[in-house]
Amino acid sequence: MKNFFYGLFGLLCLFQPAVSFSQNYSGLILPTHSKLVWVAQAKGVQIYVSKPKKGGKNVFEWTLLSPEATLLNQSGKKIGSHYSGPTWQSVDGSKIIAFLPPEQKVEQKGAIAWLLLKIKTHEGKGILSQVHYVIRTDTLGGLPPRTPPRKENQTIKVPYKAVYLFLAPAS
Repeated sequence: MKNFFYGLFGLLCLFQPAVSFSQNYSGLILPTHSKLVWVAQAKGVQIYVSKPKKGGKNVFEWTLLSPEATLLNQSGKKIGSHYSGPTWQSVDGSKIIAFLPPEQKVEQKGAIAWLLLKIKTHEGKGILSQVHYVIRTDTLGGLPPRTPPRKENQTIKVPYKAVYLFLAPAS
């Protein structure tokens, strides 16, 4: 199924100036004049820390601290990493950091949201050096616990999986 999605997505990026996902991928609208240059499956954790909840005394909530994930190709070989920033780094040394908050966010039932993130900085030469947007899709897990923390500065690592699509300007 993922192979089909990768191929379909690539064709859409090449032949359509602006395309919205089908109903299964509804909510995210692709940037115009973009092409798919890299696809990575992420397997890792979302790290949450407990912070005081605004307006409450001795009441705490989970806040995202950072992701920590390995980026894999379709064969399961490590091709990079994803960590705080948010940052993506390829094994070829190229690295990108995105703006926060995301340009678009589509909440998912039972999993972290799908995102469209615009890139603010590039480092190194390689596959990521021309990327201007990253899309996080096909998420599984990664949500903070429903039970609020009991004290400040607790941390928890919640497993997640996602597919990251890396877009560069179309020539």
